[in-house]
Amino acid sequence: MPRVSSKEKYTEQAFNFFKEKGLMLNMEHIALCLGITKKTLYNNFSSKQELIGTVMGYFYADLDKKIQISFQKRENAIQAFYEVAHIINSEITKLGQQLLKDISLYHSSPSLFSFTDRMNFYSKLVKENLSRGMEEGLYRKNLDVDYSTLFYTSAIDLFYRWDGSFKFITDTSEYHKELVKHHLYSVVNENGLKVLESYFAE
Repeated sequence: MPRVSSKEKYTEQAFNFFKEKGLMLNMEHIALCLGITKKTLYNNFSSKQELIGTVMGYFYADLDKKIQISFQKRENAIQAFYEVAHIINSEITKLGQQLLKDISLYHSSPSLFSFTDRMNFYSKLVKENLSRGMEEGLYRKNLDVDYSTLFYTSAIDLFYRWDGSFKFITDTSEYHKELVKHHLYSVVNENGLKVLESYFAE
């Protein structure tokens, strides 16, 4: 069993702490909550920005691992996309509204939560799924992959960039599910439509 470094341990602890308290506390308070000195915290993270970046990197790595496992188990692109979207929605929801809000407002670290970054793992995921669906004969052959990816990820980014303006949405999971359905209906061909409707009818 691989040994866990102090930095990895503090990263996991800070992640759980941020989910409960948000990001707006200073390093001294963070160190206190982690049960270490501020010097020890700075020995592992040179700044609060580095700490937050490391924590979010930890979150994305864990999410990516769960996604890859799920992808391997799904029989076609439609099922894979729907199931992976469910995983992403579930994991992001677990972050809590306070952390989501703070990530949106934390201007000193601008791209921490940007789904529209074309190099970002989610954009890559959507592109790979579109290519897979076209190869399987389930998605339209004339799809503009870049545009479809940007359109979908922009909608997701807007939704999760929580700043209080989405209070009218009472069921975030249902909203996400509907967004996924609209995306899939917009890219499938006739063969894919049959698969999609049978899947949603289950």
